Amino acid sequence: MKILITGSEGLVGKKLTIELEKKGFDVIRFDKTNGQNILNAKQLKSNLKKIDVVIHLAGIIDDENKDLWKINVEGTRNLIEESINARVTKFIFLSSTGVYGLTKGIIDENSDTMPETLYEKSKLEGEQIILNRQEEIHINIIRSAMIFGNNNYWKNLIKLLEKNTPLPCNGKNIFQIICVDELVNGIITVLENGQPSEIYLVAGKEKLTLKDFCKKIKKELGKKEIMLTIPTQLAILIGRIFKIKILTNHNIRHLSKHRNYNLDKINSIGFKHKYSIDESIQSVVREIKK
Repeated sequence: MKILITGSEGLVGKKLTIELEKKGFDVIRFDKTNGQNILNAKQLKSNLKKIDVVIHLAGIIDDENKDLWKINVEGTRNLIEESINARVTKFIFLSSTGVYGLTKGIIDENSDTMPETLYEKSKLEGEQIILNRQEEIHINIIRSAMIFGNNNYWKNLIKLLEKNTPLPCNGKNIFQIICVDELVNGIITVLENGQPSEIYLVAGKEKLTLKDFCKKIKKELGKKEIMLTIPTQLAILIGRIFKIKILTNHNIRHLSKHRNYNLDKINSIGFKHKYSIDESIQSVVREIKK
């Protein structure tokens, strides 16, 4: 089977490529770092020849990036169109639990979507574009929980925890995220067993509070497992004074969101968690510390 991955050189794409190649799949990489662009129809046509499956990971998460809507929405529209034209048999889109907005209670695939940020809105719009073509191609949408891995966001947060910086909120919110290796596991499960036109929510199994999650990171860093907190408005003020990007209103909202997910649907197609939260923290912290 021949699989094209957009965003192949990103946090998820690199690990997914490795795992798929281990399984014997022929993987075609498509990424902006290789000079490829999902807005370029000519490049898409050329790379989609004889492709069986497209896994669409490419996207922009920074709300301040002027190209966010163009890439996340118009790029997705281009890609599904050219995939259908090229007779691709299956199209998997990596969306986000961000489409639910700020949530309360336990969330599943049928929960109301109420995106607030531009990124969240772009992901929901991308989903709708794909769902509108479900009669023409086998589609699956994966709504991933917040991804835990070796990127700048987590590097910055871990630096702050290493300095014993207090949390910019009370830390009592359920913080059910997913490490990148587990997400790759979920994507492969959907690739192999996903039913046509279905949406699957994927997250880690364990449901810690944000405060307890950060304590575990501090333990891995060799720090005391004490997690102080400060009021959000004070944290925002400190962020402005010292120009700490992670202490902006947007980032604090992101950190303090309630994340509590029901995984029955993806479990029903054979998804099995491979990593505990302790193993994930150990792996990510060690990778970042290198």
